[in-house]
Amino acid sequence: MDRSTNRKPFGTRHHPQPLSRRRFAWLTAGVAGTALSVPLVGAPSRTFAAAAQTSGLSGTVTQWCYPLTGGEQSEDEALWKGLADEFTKANPDVQVTVEVLPWKDRNDKLTTALAAGAGPDVGYLNADFVPQHASDGNLVPLDDVVGGDPDFLENAKTNLTYDGTLYAAPILGTVTTAVFNTKVFDAVGITEYPTTWDEMLAIGPQIRDAGYMLTSYIGALEQTLNLTYFPLLWQAGGEVVSEDGTAAAFNSPEGLDALNFVVGLFNEKFTDLDEGVTVPPADGGKAMEGKVAILMTGEAGSIKRYEAGSWGEGSAKITAPLTRKVSTSYGTTAGFAVFKDAKNVDAAKAWVKFITEAPQMETILKSGGFMPTRASLGDIYADDPIVSAFQQQMPLMHGDVRNRSARQIISTLGPYVQAAFLGKQSAEDALAAAEEDVNRILERN
Repeated sequence: MDRSTNRKPFGTRHHPQPLSRRRFAWLTAGVAGTALSVPLVGAPSRTFAAAAQTSGLSGTVTQWCYPLTGGEQSEDEALWKGLADEFTKANPDVQVTVEVLPWKDRNDKLTTALAAGAGPDVGYLNADFVPQHASDGNLVPLDDVVGGDPDFLENAKTNLTYDGTLYAAPILGTVTTAVFNTKVFDAVGITEYPTTWDEMLAIGPQIRDAGYMLTSYIGALEQTLNLTYFPLLWQAGGEVVSEDGTAAAFNSPEGLDALNFVVGLFNEKFTDLDEGVTVPPADGGKAMEGKVAILMTGEAGSIKRYEAGSWGEGSAKITAPLTRKVSTSYGTTAGFAVFKDAKNVDAAKAWVKFITEAPQMETILKSGGFMPTRASLGDIYADDPIVSAFQQQMPLMHGDVRNRSARQIISTLGPYVQAAFLGKQSAEDALAAAEEDVNRILERN
């Protein structure tokens, strides 16, 4: 997950692209630039863990990051200056410089800089940028920095791993999960909340006939499949690409099951056709109006807006993702990587280790309302019932497609998914044609 305009180093508001439904391309482009669509939660702590002094560390470390505090430029400046000063106290021969750059076009600028030998030593990467930079040989393996730390969530480490090697230290994540509008359930007289697709479909006619939508499926082509088709594919037990990344894997029984589920939602009028092809306005849509019973990929920021509006406070029931074969949903991860041309690799690794330790992670995350990638920080949002309920689902999140062509795959497959639910192609034909196109992309890249 980009929320950016051009800014100078050290500052600007950020929410990694994240997770607003509309700007989600970022997630796929970046959550990493990921951004949670979670509002600022509490004031950040400024208590850092003392950096462990590492014998022999010296030199300079330059880091590129993006606005994380959700506040003014001065807040980002203060955040990183405090961290850098604490690290330098323990390592007086290391000078750390942090540049906070705009989210916009961040990966293009980073790629260009690296190619010119003018990149940073350390950089913030969304999970879906890792395959590109790892396969280009830009990244230093960080298994020795992160791999043995059992406090990091396993899926966070997996999301930042490519071809068996971990290339970034996890710093934050995002969550999408099942959310029920209890006011709709109460109005219809349904007291049991579904946990599976079959249970959800079973109550569909009752909810539809009462004048509500069973769910919302925003199938517009500008909407990322990370929030629509892919979570269903993963819940069905499928994957987007093969494990070795060389072939499409979605044209499978699991992929067909997921696409038939989508087609059925529209055929049964369990979801709104207009929203199937057009993204609703930020302040509108069936969900905002309180007309949708179940959000399969709900986001914390959206739920806060809904409860402040037509849903009413306390009306959202947040649970684990629904299940076909697997209870999972989309959540991206972002982390800090060390680049191969770093002037002082050991110092860069020590800095990355320091800023991703629990005290520093908590400070960074609570500056902008992001989800922690450490189990020991599982209660940092205990005072916020919505965010804490989402945070509980972090271990169930499935990350981005770990392939350098991930975004091309999304833009290629999207029109076929839409053609299927609009009845222009059968689900079987749509997946078969999409498979051919995606395989050409994978072969080319």
